[in-house]
Formats: sequence, C-alpha cells, structure tokens
Amino acid sequence: MKLPEHLKQKKKIILCFSILVTGRCNANCSYCHYFAANPRDKIMTDISDELFDCYCKLIKMAKNILPKNIEVQCRFSGGEPTILGDRLFDLADRVYKATGIRPYVLTNGALLDDCFIEKAKVSKINHFYVSMENPLEVDSGSFDFYQIAAKVKKYNSEKLPIIPAVTIIANDQFENLFKIAKIFYEEIGCLPTFNELSYGKFQPPTKRQLQDLRDNVIKVVKFFKDKTPIKIFPYVSPELSYGTAEHYIAEVDFLNKYQVDANNIDEKLFQILNRLDIDYPKYDCRITDCDWYGSCSNLKWVWTHGFDKLEIDNKLKSYCLLKKTLNQAFYDALATED
Repeated sequence: MKLPEHLKQKKKIILCFSILVTGRCNANCSYCHYFAANPRDKIMTDISDELFDCYCKLIKMAKNILPKNIEVQCRFSGGEPTILGDRLFDLADRVYKATGIRPYVLTNGALLDDCFIEKAKVSKINHFYVSMENPLEVDSGSFDFYQIAAKVKKYNSEKLPIIPAVTIIANDQFENLFKIAKIFYEEIGCLPTFNELSYGKFQPPTKRQLQDLRDNVIKVVKFFKDKTPIKIFPYVSPELSYGTAEHYIAEVDFLNKYQVDANNIDEKLFQILNRLDIDYPKYDCRITDCDWYGSCSNLKWVWTHGFDKLEIDNKLKSYCLLKKTLNQAFYDALATED
C-alpha cells in the first residue's frame, strides 16, 4: 500500500481512528459543529453491528500494515456514546478482540454513574475523555460544570481514568484563561485541553484579545508547568498538546460515508488514509524566517474553510496570529525566570 505523504515519516505518529457510534446526544450545545452540519432529526440513529465489524477489520488491517513508528489508536465519539448504555461495552470488547486496541470514549460525562462506571471497569474501555464547560460561561445547552467536575473527581481511578477533555474558550474569555485554569485545578487537580471556538463559530481575534491570550498563557505556563500537563489550542499548535509526535484523526461514522463493506476493506482503508492529506493540508506559508515556520506543517482542515462566513486568507491570517501568540507565550514563560 502506498502511504499518504503525512505518514511517510520516521518519527512517531499517532493515528487515531475515530468511530462515530451514534448520532444521538443528550446535550444541545450552541457551539456544536457536528449538529451544525448534521440536522438532528436526520441522524438519530446508532451504528449497526455489521458496519462496526467492518471498521474493526479495517483498523486491524491498518495496525498490521502500517510502519511501527505509527501508533494506531481507536476512539468512540458521536453524538454522545454513553447513550448506547451496555452496548457501548460490547463495542469496546469487540474492537479489542479484533485489533488488540483498547478504545477510549469521548463523552460529556452526564450519564456517568456508579453502575455505568463499574461495568466500564470490566470492559475493554481504556479511559473516558470528558468534555467540560468553561465554569465562567456555561453553555445553556450543556451541563453544569461543577456537577460534571464532581463526577470526574469521584470516578477517576488508575484502573479506569476519567480525564477532562476539551473546554471551549471563546475569544472574549481569553482574558479569563488563567482564572478558568485555576478553577479546574482546584476542582479536579488537573487541566482540560483548552480549545478555541472553531469551525463555523470561529471569529478572528482582535489585537486586544490576542494580548489577553498571550498574558494568560504566560501565567498558566508559569503557574502550572510543574503541577500538571498544559494543553492549549491543539487545532492551532498541536506541538504544544501532543509533543513531538504528530497526531492525526481518521474519522469513520455510523452513516458509512466511505461506503465500507466486508468486500472492500483494503480499498477503503487506502481511501481513508489518503484522506489525511486533505484533512491536514500543507500550509504553503511564504514567511520562511518565522520562528514557528517549521511547526506549521500539521494544519487541520478547519483553517482552510471559511464556513460561508470568512475568507480563507483571513482565516489563515488568524491561524498565523494565534499560533505565533501561543508559541511565543509558551516560550517566553519557560525561558524567563519567575
């Protein structure tokens, strides 16, 4: 199999197959990009056993044929995967049996309770990533920050980690980033992955907001660098969230957009892998003397789409400004003494 350009490297690469197992969700977040692109009444369904087994075979093939420097992972997303109840554990056990990979689950955490967690512990689920709200600006369609934080704190264990995932930080909240980080640390002892408001909801940051972002990132890094991992805006600077390993997501869903079946696994795997060169386009930046030029190669497709609102040139300009702000702030915080 001919590898796509993104996988033709010798350094470590993480390739995660994200299986959208359901279109159902118990939240109605105003910023949700998934339901912005997919009307709820059209996708209120779950993945079929037949299609799921095809995806298991596809992931197994990828694991067997890709170079050893590529770590193949699997995650369940949606929708809200925990809506599947006991079937979620069955799916986890089946993908593990087929591939030897323990999947992790992206969830809003609302349905986690004592019974669910005990069942999850004896399943092959590796961990749960729980998306959490900005405690200073909870979306009306989501769940209370402190209730979800209590669940994360209560159920997190060495046997089954319950880890905070993404927290959306809108531009006007850049000035509160350090305050938000301290609330998280006080409540659960670690930080989530802070993410900009992206996709169709993205707004170019103002000069003032960029300065607020810089000031707060410096404070966050200085305060938390010896306390807990810091992950900020991975769509902008994945190098600050994933380290030296390049991280790619290959998404397959319950609607079977690739039309995978039992007879075309190898053909569709080739198609899905080559999609990475589209989902992570090369950024042909001409400012080659920029300090961060070398880290712009892992660009996510959202920066090359205007979503009928922004011109692409303006979107990429915002990407550039955000990346320089974030990376320089990280560097300055680590390079200067307190």
